[in-house]
Amino acid sequence: MSMPLIPEEKFRPTREQVIIDLLKSIAMEENAIAHLMHAEADKIKAVLGQSGKRVDMSRADLIKLGNQAAKLMDVIVMKEWLLLRKLENVMELGGQWDEDDEDEE
Repeated sequence: MSMPLIPEEKFRPTREQVIIDLLKSIAMEENAIAHLMHAEADKIKAVLGQSGKRVDMSRADLIKLGNQAAKLMDVIVMKEWLLLRKLENVMELGGQWDEDDEDEE
């Protein structure tokens, strides 16, 4: 099987632009995670009556809410780990970029 051909494009980002775009994408994902966690906290506060809105729930519903929150946090922890790995890879790419600059001097 042969390697795919990458078509010529008018705009090819530089390594620096790619690194900046990757860091921006990490920041946007972190922001989205923060919004998810805030929404989950608001939901729990509503159930506990701390938000000014009281929601009556049975004991079984409370347990279900707690389990859902735990599952969400598990997913968030996994996503955070993936973002950490992505950041480490971007930093490594940036380090290679710095080494290339030193080689040119």
